[in-house]
Amino acid sequence: MKFTLSWLKEYVDFDDTVEGLADRLTFAGLEVEKIETVGGMFDGVVAGKILAVEPHPDADKLRLCSVDYGAGATLKVVCGAPNVETGGVYPFAPVGTVLRGEKLKKAKIRGVESLGMLCAADELGLSNDHSGLMVLNPGTVPGTPLTEIIGAPETVFELEITPNRPDCLSVIGIAREVAAIYGAPLKIPVPEIKESTAAVEKYVSVEVQDTGKCPRYTAHVLKNIQIAPAPEWMQKRLNACGIRSINNVVDITNYVLLETGHPLHAFDYTLLQAGKIIVRNAGAGEKFITLDGTERVLNEHMTVIADTEKAIALGGIMGGLNTEINDHTKTVLLEAAVFEKSNIRATVKALGLSTDSSYRFQRGVNAESVEWASRRAAALMQDFAGAELCAGVLDAYAAPKTRRQITVHWHKICDLIGLGIPAGTQKEIFESLGISVLESDTEKALLEIPAFRDDLEREVDLSEEVIRLYGVDKIPEKMPDATTISGVSDARIRAIHACHKNLAGLGAREIMNYTLVNHALLDLFGKENYDAREELPHPISSDQSVLRTSLIPQMVESLGRNKSRQINEALFFESGRTFIKTEQGTKQVEKICIGLMGTAGRGALDKQRPVTREETFLHLKGLLENLFAAQKLVKVQFRPLDKAPEFSAGTAVEITAGKRKIGVLGLINDAARKEWRLNDPVAAAEIDLEALIENVWRRYPVKDIPLYPSIDRDFAFIVDEQVKHEEIVKAARSAAPAELETITLFDLFRGKPLEQGKKSMAYNFIYRSPAGTLTDERVNAFHDIVGKNVCEATGAAIREG
Repeated sequence: MKFTLSWLKEYVDFDDTVEGLADRLTFAGLEVEKIETVGGMFDGVVAGKILAVEPHPDADKLRLCSVDYGAGATLKVVCGAPNVETGGVYPFAPVGTVLRGEKLKKAKIRGVESLGMLCAADELGLSNDHSGLMVLNPGTVPGTPLTEIIGAPETVFELEITPNRPDCLSVIGIAREVAAIYGAPLKIPVPEIKESTAAVEKYVSVEVQDTGKCPRYTAHVLKNIQIAPAPEWMQKRLNACGIRSINNVVDITNYVLLETGHPLHAFDYTLLQAGKIIVRNAGAGEKFITLDGTERVLNEHMTVIADTEKAIALGGIMGGLNTEINDHTKTVLLEAAVFEKSNIRATVKALGLSTDSSYRFQRGVNAESVEWASRRAAALMQDFAGAELCAGVLDAYAAPKTRRQITVHWHKICDLIGLGIPAGTQKEIFESLGISVLESDTEKALLEIPAFRDDLEREVDLSEEVIRLYGVDKIPEKMPDATTISGVSDARIRAIHACHKNLAGLGAREIMNYTLVNHALLDLFGKENYDAREELPHPISSDQSVLRTSLIPQMVESLGRNKSRQINEALFFESGRTFIKTEQGTKQVEKICIGLMGTAGRGALDKQRPVTREETFLHLKGLLENLFAAQKLVKVQFRPLDKAPEFSAGTAVEITAGKRKIGVLGLINDAARKEWRLNDPVAAAEIDLEALIENVWRRYPVKDIPLYPSIDRDFAFIVDEQVKHEEIVKAARSAAPAELETITLFDLFRGKPLEQGKKSMAYNFIYRSPAGTLTDERVNAFHDIVGKNVCEATGAAIREG
């Protein structure tokens, strides 16, 4: 929210420096992001009147202008602005004037001498607008110093307004806060309007078909409008706030928007059909051209303002090109309304169209003061556009809201703040903010919340109002209290900490992400679970509109962001909640996600060659096996997963513990890797946190250290390509004696001299007896039985040599 200091001081008197005001606003919860000075003293810049405009002899887009600048002589100036015309008055800087640190000199432009410069607003430091010359009032006397016309330089504040404070998206809203901070009276302008004898009902009627989407709609009609530039002071304020001046009618609607926080729209009444306004839902596929000249395709959930034949505005967002105010407009229909927040938000998201109006409507506009804002604009149009206001107003207000009442307890507010604040002081703070104290005693008070503070819903909200005005800097420093609760176990917290510690010991670094994501991110990892996504009804932004269903998308996004900053290897983990929408409600599951890219944690690999998919997958699988062992998770198996859209085909596995599925592992699909230019393979796993921590404190019987030596034997089995390591181990174990201690796969070979579709898997078997030293004869007998059973169970052949 931008505003100028001089504008603010029209509504509230206070005595403080710019820096002091910035500090007080920030401590009151309205963070000042930027303070800048707009404009300069404009020494030498004067009003110049164009006496004649001729084409440039050697350039189609340039023109020669004869400028009267009040010095008793006329100067020839070359100008390329599209809006320069005979009779127009614009800022003029003659030769010798210093603009932005540079002294103007005589110049030859395409062979023609130019003796000065006609100025646009950006060339004077008044705004970023370079679309044309800054237009001054046609009655301005040539030679009048520009400083006398538009005033001295302005101090412009830019505030960061949180989504819960839409009342501060206006100069009056900021003034109300400043008045409360400094204990000064608030001076709100009183619209002084004169109505004609013609009743507004003779010109227009209003029909609101869906009062849920448009709770209130008002319309005034103004006749005999004289379209002209807005007064310079108004243009200056609009430009300082980043809004380009257009004409007096449009500028007044924008001025009142900034002043009151109420979006308004002016229609050219003569372009309406049958003098009727209909607020309705758009038709499915209905096409509409907005003021920016873009054709929009609407859906049936969007709200439009229409006449009897066509849509004329996209409700709460932007007007239509078909009823735009133009130089020939004589009669204006002035709209002031309220539109439902979530519907505006959904429309903005669907069309990708955000405006100053939609920004306010999707945060909330005060329905009570809508008609007052319309009268304020009508009064300004009478003053600066010669308008004649028809008597009365059409006001479709189906269900006026009653003001909220909240009971507060003085001691409870003090307890929440941690500071003793007298009840009288609290009461003064509430009244300074426009909150009425209906009843009060020494214990409590009944408060009535003003309509413009829809964010105040509970007693705790009001305690925040007290301390931000009383001064958060007055809260004494205090060590936090630590309370021990007997009988309550912290085993789960310690188990999670142990899991994080084990992951860190395996080389992974912890990251954290928000629980809110967007559909586009989730779509990269599969659209199959779209119905299971929980959307926020009122998201702050479209980028954070959905509760995450998995940790994997943000893990890959984090790896991608690191890759874009030349971090080529990373091993991350994140612990957090995921959310799945079900018929019974939203199910929350805590999970741990691990992501791997590059050679992270594998120093022995040659970093000069690309990492293979197999290496990436197996390294993360091995890390998980070590983690499971450290967390005492037993009976873990990895089984191929046929369908897992987040992973590349053939690389996904399901992780089970006993008969329970506890997670997934795989290589990220190509579409997701391409989004972040991850050319090398990326592996990710997601595990249920509860499964990881449930056994971490389990104690197992201590086994004696083996007293007798072991004997090892090897087998290399030639098997079909589809035979899995798990099958071979299972077959070996089913026939093995108790003396078989470990089975380890140490080599995997494909290629000649093996047949196509065959592979060689070499295993090391270690035998040991707790009762005595084994002999070679006994071990050979054990080993033959194991080898025979593996061959029978899997169709393997023992590889010789």
